[in-house]
Amino acid sequence: MKLNRLHTGVLIAFGLLQVGALAAAEPDAAASESALAAGEGIAYVHSVEKSRFGANGALRQDVQGPYLRTVGDKAVFMRDTVTGATLLVPNAYSAGPKSAALSAALPQYLTDNPEKHSMEVKAYLLAAGIPAKEVSATHVTTTMAGGGSVKAGIQPLESKLLWYTTHLERSLSGIPVEGSFAFAALDNRGQSISEGVYWPAIPAQVVRQAVALKHKLATEDGLRRFLGQAKSLKPDVARGEAGEVKIVHTGAGHHGAFEARAVYSLIVRSNALGKASIVRLDDAGVLLVMGDELTLVAAKTPLKQ
Repeated sequence: MKLNRLHTGVLIAFGLLQVGALAAAEPDAAASESALAAGEGIAYVHSVEKSRFGANGALRQDVQGPYLRTVGDKAVFMRDTVTGATLLVPNAYSAGPKSAALSAALPQYLTDNPEKHSMEVKAYLLAAGIPAKEVSATHVTTTMAGGGSVKAGIQPLESKLLWYTTHLERSLSGIPVEGSFAFAALDNRGQSISEGVYWPAIPAQVVRQAVALKHKLATEDGLRRFLGQAKSLKPDVARGEAGEVKIVHTGAGHHGAFEARAVYSLIVRSNALGKASIVRLDDAGVLLVMGDELTLVAAKTPLKQ
């Protein structure tokens, strides 16, 4: 009887150990499954044919280096033939800032309701070809016109809304993508006052690495060990604010090799004059500098004679 009880007790204890081991393994298993399920980011290249580029009369095209420009009477649509990025900007207004002619020349906004504007812009860009599953949110910026004396500054009561611009935010498997953009400002005819799109392909391997890094840093202990290693390589990381796992890629104007990486991104404030910089760490906690950032640094560095 005692032997049976002992045997039963051993089985129960062994069973509890197995349950504990399985429970401990679940986060890693979940991380692996999430990483395996992560797919690539789909590229979308905008075009003047899909744009709400409103123009009266004939359009003309010209080429300036790597840029193909489509010129209308009110705006210019430009495509970077290297990266595929596009930008539509309105032509400059020749009338003075306080003239009635300027007020008449300025476009009229679609709506004074930012949510309605965002719904319209999102529907437009998704219909054009932006992958719906990659759009995680939207945010709005506002263009205003203001008046007031130089001494007193701009007076809010004399300011008026010119238009809203809605920006689509990109995420892949729950990871924010930094560097991609799709935005538009629409007028009262539903045509674009301005717009821009850069939505490059992101390799599935990069998405999987980002998902794995997010799971790795999900626990307090995991994050502490990761930052501890990073601080040994870059001590000022100790001054960093709470960071976030992101996918970052080279910018729309970069004409070198395309690069996309999974990073832990945080803001580190300097001791001097409150300045701050964005610090990116790879999955090993090593400081990462993207190719387009290296190009900018090289351009700002004077040549030694």
